[in-house]
Amino acid sequence: MEVISPNKSTTLTDYIKANWKSIYQKLNDDIFGFTMVKPVPADWVERIIKLPDSTSVYPGHFSYDWTPYMRKIINHVHPGDPVRFITVMKCVQSGATAGLVIPALCYIIDQIPDPILFTGGDLMLAAKTIEERLDPILRSSQLDHNIRPNVIKKTNNRSGDTSKKKEFAGGTLTALGTNSANSFRFFSARYIFADDYDTAPRDLGDEGSVKSLMQGRQNSYGDKAKSFFISTPTVTQTSNIYEQYMLGTQNKWHWPCPACETFFPLDWKITCDDGTIAGMVWELDDKKQLKPESVFLKCPHCGHLISENEKYELNLKGDWISTIETPVERRHESYLIPGIALPPGFTGWVTLVEEWLQANPPGEKPVIRLLKAFNNLRLGLPFEELGEAPKVNKLMENTGSYHPGIIPDLTVEKDGNGKIILLTLACDINGIMTPDNEDIRLDWEILAHTSYGQTYSIDHGSIGTFKRVRDVKKHEADTHANRMKWTLVDGSMAINEAGERVTNCVWSVFEEIIQKVYIGESGKDWSIDITLVDTGYGEKLASQFIDKMQQKGLYVYGVKGRTDENGRKLQRDSNPVKRSTEKPRTLYILEVDQLKDDLSQMMKLREGDDGTQPSGFMNFPESRDGKYDMKNYFIHYEGERRNEILSKSGDIAGFKWVKKNSQSQNHFWDVRIYNLAAPLVFVDLLRQSDPRYKNITWEEAIQILIKLK
Repeated sequence: MEVISPNKSTTLTDYIKANWKSIYQKLNDDIFGFTMVKPVPADWVERIIKLPDSTSVYPGHFSYDWTPYMRKIINHVHPGDPVRFITVMKCVQSGATAGLVIPALCYIIDQIPDPILFTGGDLMLAAKTIEERLDPILRSSQLDHNIRPNVIKKTNNRSGDTSKKKEFAGGTLTALGTNSANSFRFFSARYIFADDYDTAPRDLGDEGSVKSLMQGRQNSYGDKAKSFFISTPTVTQTSNIYEQYMLGTQNKWHWPCPACETFFPLDWKITCDDGTIAGMVWELDDKKQLKPESVFLKCPHCGHLISENEKYELNLKGDWISTIETPVERRHESYLIPGIALPPGFTGWVTLVEEWLQANPPGEKPVIRLLKAFNNLRLGLPFEELGEAPKVNKLMENTGSYHPGIIPDLTVEKDGNGKIILLTLACDINGIMTPDNEDIRLDWEILAHTSYGQTYSIDHGSIGTFKRVRDVKKHEADTHANRMKWTLVDGSMAINEAGERVTNCVWSVFEEIIQKVYIGESGKDWSIDITLVDTGYGEKLASQFIDKMQQKGLYVYGVKGRTDENGRKLQRDSNPVKRSTEKPRTLYILEVDQLKDDLSQMMKLREGDDGTQPSGFMNFPESRDGKYDMKNYFIHYEGERRNEILSKSGDIAGFKWVKKNSQSQNHFWDVRIYNLAAPLVFVDLLRQSDPRYKNITWEEAIQILIKLK
């Protein structure tokens, strides 16, 4: 800015008015070394950051010429950039630590100091990154003077300059383990760098997702906060980073074809409009061995073959291009870095093709563990495990003519299925419970069990309106944001859409369902015999509700699923329902993988030619008022699949049930699991009630229930 010099015709006031910005900037420069206009992060990094021999194979001044795809990503750190969330789903050796995480931390410490939270796969890895990657670069780049410990202990140790904590003027860098997300609640930060984000827990119970917990740590910074999610993905169905990538702009790195100059994504396989294949191509010799000289990247537009020695120049000309029109989440940029784009000197194309062929031997079945590793580590893509998934089209044929909400006692007898002996109710709870956001939905269903083993669905519904952000349709966005939210807090009240003050506690409405008297087709009154409540989410508040119901003399119990990370072992059955040792009066632990195996088999049962139904056959009422239709109910039975668990030798060692993908709905599937467990819980209660029933079986219990009904 040009400075106007004072003269006889100008007053001091006029001089200050004309030059206040320059004066203010000079004061800041002289006193604080502070500049109002912050440099572009990538430019600053190339000018300031020096890589020591200990951290890089290319020591000296850092250059984004090697990883030009990182330039745009790190520029999101700039305070003038409006993006709130940045997701990087990457292959290994992508340069994300050297080109994004470390220089971004340096930039913030030196240029825009504010509290930072950095997480690695675990605390040890996070501390190792700070000690072995950040500290040497701070020293070699002459930025270590910024680290100014605020506390010096009596032993003269500087507690503010360790591998887990760095203090600097204006902020603190704290290192934690991504896999220990519960510890996040103790820290507030404007900037969060969540490295190895796939190691984070999928769910934190009452506090919702790890991402929502992170956002809670940034609330005081409003729109100025930024979160970076960085990770190599794992399994599609459970990958945290893939879920975030799909919420954002889904940018892919594109190159311009040297021949036709048209940009195309660096995908491993591209199916062209004419059915031909582009992307990575190669040839095999007569012995089905790779010809290294035949490995090229084929342009999908003109078919031009690009050799790997062109990679450096094409990366310099590359660009990030979004693959969707509108992201699900506003102000969220997401990026995919594939192994094809890695700079010269890293894993080359021939090696990539060789690894692909090892995972996909020509003429043989794929080696799943190698294919999964290739997808995750080399392509930066999640691997979708294609296990057995139930199909509901046939199940919907079990729809009868009785009405929802009516106990089909006459229908049961007409079907030749004996009598209804037990009426059970179960619920599944989902949502978010944080100090800043309470948003809950409780899904429930009533199920009738017959003396011959068949079941009849009676009624189902949902209390509350919680939806994941990804599930909210565009036309629902405004109404969903302004709706009344529900909570697990007993006695809570809220204003509904009509402006009325009403209860917004799901338990109040659910208690009405428990205590309601239901009418049978015969005119007989029916009551719920036993209720099971999912306590895997909101355990403390759910337990309080269960205690309250038991004090009223109602048979209400909590259930929590137990799953083995290694899956259900082959040829191993165990008791699917066990009393909790910690809460034997109120809680049961379920072997959910075993119960889901049982349910999937029940879904396959069909009526005989004479109309008889086998034990376990599932009956449903006719679809009315949005109940028991495909969209609101049956689709939940297709939300999970049974995946094989492989041993180190590649043999099948067991099975595990997982969601098909992050968008799959499986709530009424879970509710049915709890309802199937209810008779087993009832038998256990019967065994506890009287020494005569200590060893009673379900078959013997049926005879007692028939007399009671």
